[in-house]
Amino acid sequence: MDGEDGSGRSSESGITKVHEPNAWRNDRMLGTTVVETVAEAAGVTPADIEVPLYDVIDPDALDALFAPRPDGRDRTAGTVSFALHGHYVTVSADGVVEVESELARIKQTGGNLLLTGLVPDHVVDAASVQLLGRDDPDRTQVVALHDRNVTTASGRLSGAGTTSNDGRVLNFSTEARSAVSDAAGASATADYRVTEVVGDIFDFQREIDRTLREIDYERRGLNPAELRFCFDSLRPVVDEHRESDVTQFLEGCFDTVEDLSGVAHYVLPAELDTPEVAAIEPLFDATVELRVGEMGPEQRWHLPDTEFTTDWFGLELE
Repeated sequence: MDGEDGSGRSSESGITKVHEPNAWRNDRMLGTTVVETVAEAAGVTPADIEVPLYDVIDPDALDALFAPRPDGRDRTAGTVSFALHGHYVTVSADGVVEVESELARIKQTGGNLLLTGLVPDHVVDAASVQLLGRDDPDRTQVVALHDRNVTTASGRLSGAGTTSNDGRVLNFSTEARSAVSDAAGASATADYRVTEVVGDIFDFQREIDRTLREIDYERRGLNPAELRFCFDSLRPVVDEHRESDVTQFLEGCFDTVEDLSGVAHYVLPAELDTPEVAAIEPLFDATVELRVGEMGPEQRWHLPDTEFTTDWFGLELE
């Protein structure tokens, strides 16, 4: 564990734990501990948690579930789990309350994210660099381009501090490119290995699968979240193909990323409330929404598993 203080609070890999034995004997409701622990993990006050605990689970029933038996003996087994304020909560019979952020779990173990919003390219670039794992030497990054210039990939990989050994680019076209365009692309990404892909979107998906698995083989296995994958842009995919084909394409990419415990993001330049976003958003593990607010570029995360949306918070630019 990373540490523990006098209150019995500890953290490990983004998980906050509280051990409060005999909580049922000192008139302190277990629900109070739960709310305080979630607030601490989220960096807010208990009053900032908008959804009351009783909307998620009956606090009295929670206390009764783990209270001592009628003969006074402690219960030694059993857990109950639920979600609150974007966090997974697990309460155990021994008085341990374990809280883990859904956002932290995605970042640590992998997932497929939708990156959306009508914002300038430099804002998308900043968000993409962040998700690629900026300045993290343990990351291996791959950028797949559809209807985007190869300089887009080069800028993001260099912005993430990616070395030539750890950065790959897949550049897709429905037609073979001319020697002139190939030379320009190679020049623009001279520090990274570029693979030109020709065919339909399913040829592209198969090349994505082949490349990611090849990297896994070359690295002799990847740790969770070590692989970072960016697909930019989904716009031609959703505009030019049937919904069933879009779903098949995305699920094929998702399967590969999940097999390798990677973190992937897919750029769709559209507002969140548009039909094209609504059609595919349920397929993703989370949605990252971008905007330019009064204070500059901002992001907020929509986390479907815990049915939670973060507040808008700043997006750091280079």
